[in-house]
Amino acid sequence: MSDLQNVLVKILLVAEVAAAVIGVIKFKKFRDTHWKWFIYFLIFIALCELLSFFVLCYFIKFRGYFYDFFVIPVEFLFLFWLYSYKSLGKKKLFWISAIIYTLSLFPYFVFGEYTLVNSFNYIVGTFLLSFMIILEYDKQIKSDAILKFKENMMFYINTAVGLFFVGTLPFFAFHSLIWKDAVIWSNYYLFFMLTNILMYTLFSIALLWGKPNTY
Repeated sequence: MSDLQNVLVKILLVAEVAAAVIGVIKFKKFRDTHWKWFIYFLIFIALCELLSFFVLCYFIKFRGYFYDFFVIPVEFLFLFWLYSYKSLGKKKLFWISAIIYTLSLFPYFVFGEYTLVNSFNYIVGTFLLSFMIILEYDKQIKSDAILKFKENMMFYINTAVGLFFVGTLPFFAFHSLIWKDAVIWSNYYLFFMLTNILMYTLFSIALLWGKPNTY
């Protein structure tokens, strides 16, 4: 890992912890709304990242399983809930998406192929999330919410999630192929880190500027 990549890893950790800290500071504003769960989610991510950075760095193989079978599934399932269940008001979409995504983990237990899960699972999750992102933008465009984007929690979150998950899909879906070319992998890893940092920065801005009753 290059010096730049090492720096970006530390900046990302700061961005994730900062988002959680801001969430705690602003918790009173969101306490009586479903956005309190978003703050809990950010705290969860920050704790997982701190654990990974200071402890799991000594257990590389376990860290891979920790992310692929715990952290990333929690991220997808929470975002499914936030988008479909709360913002879009489509409860059936949440349950259908959650079931499909959970089933996408099963190839590992059938074939025992780790790279297969890492690609297939992420593709399925991102495809479902992309559909929700489109529905969310459509909802905002057709309402007055887009005019109040500075106060709109979902505007920041939708932009952040779209840039990161959709933008970095090739990095995860074709990781085993990208890894073979050092230049391509290095460039895409740089993009992955920058969009990840931007995502948590936008999460922080949403908590600072957003209003809890504004979608």
